[in-house]
Amino acid sequence: MQKIWILFLICLFIICPVLGCPVTKNKPITHPDGTIEYDFSKQSQPKARKILYKFVLKELNKTPREAQDFANITPKTVSAFETDLNGDGKKEIIGVVFSTYYWGTAGISLFILEENNNNYQNIAKYMINIETNMSFYVLPYKTNGYKDIKYHSSIAFDFKPMQAKFNGKYYYNYEQEKKFLEYLKDFSEYDESEITDIKE
Repeated sequence: MQKIWILFLICLFIICPVLGCPVTKNKPITHPDGTIEYDFSKQSQPKARKILYKFVLKELNKTPREAQDFANITPKTVSAFETDLNGDGKKEIIGVVFSTYYWGTAGISLFILEENNNNYQNIAKYMINIETNMSFYVLPYKTNGYKDIKYHSSIAFDFKPMQAKFNGKYYYNYEQEKKFLEYLKDFSEYDESEITDIKE
Protein backbone atom coordinates (compact mmCIF):
# COMPACT_ATOMS: atom_id res chain seq x y z
CA MET A 1 0.00 0.00 0.00
CA GLN A 2 2.83 2.35 0.86
CA LYS A 3 4.50 1.65 -2.50
CA ILE A 4 1.27 2.48 -4.34
CA TRP A 5 0.99 5.78 -2.46
CA ILE A 6 4.59 6.66 -3.29
CA LEU A 7 4.00 5.90 -6.98
CA PHE A 8 0.91 8.12 -6.92
CA LEU A 9 2.87 11.03 -5.48
CA ILE A 10 5.61 10.58 -8.10
CA CYS A 11 2.99 10.66 -10.85
CA LEU A 12 1.24 13.72 -9.39
CA PHE A 13 4.26 15.91 -8.76
CA ILE A 14 6.82 14.74 -11.32
CA ILE A 15 5.30 12.95 -14.29
CA CYS A 16 2.06 14.92 -14.64
CA PRO A 17 3.65 18.39 -14.81
CA VAL A 18 5.98 17.15 -17.55
CA LEU A 19 3.21 15.55 -19.62
CA GLY A 20 0.67 18.27 -18.94
CA CYS A 21 -1.72 16.03 -17.00
CA PRO A 22 -4.68 17.90 -15.52
CA VAL A 23 -4.77 18.22 -11.75
CA THR A 24 -7.70 19.06 -9.51
CA LYS A 25 -6.61 22.58 -8.59
CA ASN A 26 -6.44 23.49 -12.30
CA LYS A 27 -10.01 22.60 -13.10
CA PRO A 28 -12.22 25.46 -14.35
CA ILE A 29 -14.50 27.14 -11.84
CA THR A 30 -18.25 26.88 -12.36
CA HIS A 31 -20.09 29.85 -10.85
CA PRO A 32 -23.66 29.67 -9.44
CA ASP A 33 -25.12 31.39 -12.52
CA GLY A 34 -23.59 28.79 -14.85
CA THR A 35 -20.60 30.89 -15.93
CA ILE A 36 -17.46 28.79 -16.38
CA GLU A 37 -14.18 30.49 -15.54
CA TYR A 38 -10.90 29.36 -17.09
CA ASP A 39 -7.37 30.60 -16.50
CA PHE A 40 -4.92 30.60 -19.39
CA SER A 41 -2.05 30.29 -16.90
CA LYS A 42 -3.46 27.02 -15.51
CA GLN A 43 -6.02 25.33 -17.78
CA SER A 44 -3.90 24.16 -20.67
CA GLN A 45 -5.22 20.82 -21.82
CA PRO A 46 -2.78 18.64 -23.82
CA LYS A 47 -5.21 17.75 -26.62
CA ALA A 48 -6.39 21.34 -27.08
CA ARG A 49 -2.84 22.66 -26.95
CA LYS A 50 -1.73 20.19 -29.64
CA ILE A 51 -4.60 21.17 -31.96
CA LEU A 52 -3.92 24.90 -31.60
CA TYR A 53 -0.18 24.41 -32.08
CA LYS A 54 -0.74 22.51 -35.33
CA PHE A 55 -3.21 25.17 -36.48
CA VAL A 56 -0.65 27.92 -35.90
CA LEU A 57 2.05 26.03 -37.78
CA LYS A 58 -0.31 25.64 -40.72
CA GLU A 59 -1.39 29.28 -40.54
CA LEU A 60 2.22 30.46 -40.58
CA ASN A 61 3.24 27.80 -43.10
CA LYS A 62 6.25 26.89 -41.00
CA THR A 63 7.83 23.76 -39.60
CA PRO A 64 8.18 23.44 -35.81
CA ARG A 65 11.82 24.45 -36.05
CA GLU A 66 11.05 27.44 -38.27
CA ALA A 67 8.25 28.60 -35.93
CA GLN A 68 10.57 28.43 -32.95
CA ASP A 69 13.31 30.38 -34.71
CA PHE A 70 10.78 32.84 -36.14
CA ALA A 71 8.94 33.85 -32.94
CA ASN A 72 9.71 31.29 -30.24
CA ILE A 73 6.50 29.39 -30.98
CA THR A 74 6.65 25.93 -29.38
CA PRO A 75 4.08 23.59 -27.79
CA LYS A 76 5.06 25.04 -24.41
CA THR A 77 4.15 28.58 -25.48
CA VAL A 78 0.60 27.49 -26.35
CA SER A 79 -2.17 27.52 -23.75
CA ALA A 80 -5.58 26.15 -24.73
CA PHE A 81 -8.68 24.37 -23.47
CA GLU A 82 -11.73 22.86 -25.12
CA THR A 83 -15.41 23.53 -24.48
CA ASP A 84 -18.64 23.21 -26.44
CA LEU A 85 -19.81 26.73 -27.26
CA ASN A 86 -22.82 25.94 -29.46
CA GLY A 87 -24.17 22.72 -27.99
CA ASP A 88 -23.53 20.61 -31.09
CA GLY A 89 -21.57 17.99 -29.15
CA LYS A 90 -18.23 19.03 -30.67
CA LYS A 91 -15.85 21.04 -28.53
CA GLU A 92 -14.27 24.24 -29.75
CA ILE A 93 -10.64 25.04 -28.94
CA ILE A 94 -10.01 28.31 -27.10
CA GLY A 95 -6.45 29.44 -26.54
CA VAL A 96 -3.57 31.85 -26.87
CA VAL A 97 0.04 31.66 -28.05
CA PHE A 98 2.59 33.39 -25.84
CA SER A 99 4.73 34.77 -28.63
CA THR A 100 5.68 38.28 -29.72
CA TYR A 101 4.13 37.48 -33.10
CA TYR A 102 0.67 37.31 -31.51
CA TRP A 103 1.23 39.86 -28.75
CA GLY A 104 0.97 43.56 -29.52
CA THR A 105 -0.27 46.93 -28.29
CA ALA A 106 -3.89 45.82 -28.14
CA GLY A 107 -3.17 42.60 -26.30
CA ILE A 108 -2.69 39.01 -27.34
CA SER A 109 -4.56 37.29 -30.15
CA LEU A 110 -7.28 34.91 -29.03
CA PHE A 111 -8.00 31.77 -31.00
CA ILE A 112 -11.41 30.10 -31.03
CA LEU A 113 -11.10 27.11 -33.33
CA GLU A 114 -14.19 25.42 -34.68
CA GLU A 115 -13.91 22.04 -36.38
CA ASN A 116 -15.64 21.48 -39.69
CA ASN A 117 -15.00 18.40 -41.85
CA ASN A 118 -11.78 17.62 -39.98
CA ASN A 119 -10.49 21.15 -40.54
CA TYR A 120 -10.33 23.97 -38.01
CA GLN A 121 -11.11 27.62 -38.62
CA ASN A 122 -10.59 30.55 -36.28
CA ILE A 123 -13.91 32.21 -35.42
CA ALA A 124 -12.43 34.89 -33.15
CA LYS A 125 -12.04 38.40 -34.54
CA TYR A 126 -10.40 40.53 -31.89
CA MET A 127 -7.48 40.61 -29.46
CA ILE A 128 -7.63 40.02 -25.73
CA ASN A 129 -5.25 41.32 -23.11
CA ILE A 130 -3.95 38.92 -20.48
CA GLU A 131 -1.37 41.18 -18.85
CA THR A 132 -3.70 42.15 -16.00
CA ASN A 133 -5.94 39.09 -15.74
CA MET A 134 -5.66 35.67 -17.37
CA SER A 135 -9.24 34.69 -16.53
CA PHE A 136 -11.57 33.87 -19.39
CA TYR A 137 -15.31 33.31 -18.94
CA VAL A 138 -17.78 31.25 -20.94
CA LEU A 139 -21.18 32.72 -20.13
CA PRO A 140 -24.43 30.71 -19.80
CA TYR A 141 -26.43 32.69 -22.37
CA LYS A 142 -26.12 32.60 -26.14
CA THR A 143 -26.17 34.90 -29.17
CA ASN A 144 -26.91 33.34 -32.55
CA GLY A 145 -26.59 29.88 -31.02
CA TYR A 146 -23.13 30.38 -29.45
CA LYS A 147 -22.35 31.15 -25.82
CA ASP A 148 -21.17 34.68 -25.07
CA ILE A 149 -17.67 35.07 -23.66
CA LYS A 150 -16.03 37.58 -21.33
CA TYR A 151 -12.38 38.48 -20.94
CA HIS A 152 -10.08 41.28 -19.83
CA SER A 153 -8.82 43.51 -22.58
CA SER A 154 -7.00 46.71 -23.39
CA ILE A 155 -8.60 49.31 -25.64
CA ALA A 156 -5.87 51.80 -26.42
CA PHE A 157 -4.40 51.03 -22.98
CA ASP A 158 -7.79 51.33 -21.26
CA PHE A 159 -7.86 48.06 -19.31
CA LYS A 160 -11.35 46.75 -18.67
CA PRO A 161 -13.45 43.57 -18.78
CA MET A 162 -15.07 43.02 -22.15
CA GLN A 163 -17.77 40.77 -23.55
CA ALA A 164 -17.90 39.29 -27.03
CA LYS A 165 -20.77 37.72 -28.95
CA PHE A 166 -21.09 35.52 -32.00
CA ASN A 167 -22.51 37.43 -34.98
CA GLY A 168 -23.17 34.40 -37.16
CA LYS A 169 -19.63 34.25 -38.55
CA TYR A 170 -17.24 34.96 -35.70
CA TYR A 171 -16.90 36.36 -32.18
CA TYR A 172 -16.47 40.10 -32.07
CA ASN A 173 -16.66 43.18 -29.86
CA TYR A 174 -17.65 46.28 -31.80
CA GLU A 175 -16.58 48.77 -29.13
CA GLN A 176 -13.14 47.24 -28.81
CA GLU A 177 -12.42 47.09 -32.53
CA LYS A 178 -13.72 50.62 -33.14
CA LYS A 179 -11.63 52.17 -30.37
CA PHE A 180 -8.52 50.30 -31.43
CA LEU A 181 -8.89 51.45 -35.03
CA GLU A 182 -9.41 55.00 -33.77
CA TYR A 183 -6.22 54.63 -31.75
CA LEU A 184 -4.38 53.58 -34.91
CA LYS A 185 -5.51 56.67 -36.82
CA ASP A 186 -2.61 58.56 -35.23
CA PHE A 187 -0.24 56.30 -37.12
CA SER A 188 -2.14 55.48 -40.29
CA GLU A 189 -5.25 56.34 -42.26
CA TYR A 190 -8.41 55.44 -40.33
CA ASP A 191 -11.36 54.11 -42.27
CA GLU A 192 -14.73 53.69 -40.51
CA SER A 193 -15.76 51.17 -43.18
CA GLU A 194 -13.23 48.71 -41.80
CA ILE A 195 -15.58 47.91 -38.92
CA THR A 196 -18.97 48.05 -40.59
CA ASP A 197 -19.14 44.27 -40.80
CA ILE A 198 -18.96 43.85 -37.01
CA LYS A 199 -21.65 46.28 -35.91
CA GLU A 200 -24.42 44.83 -33.80
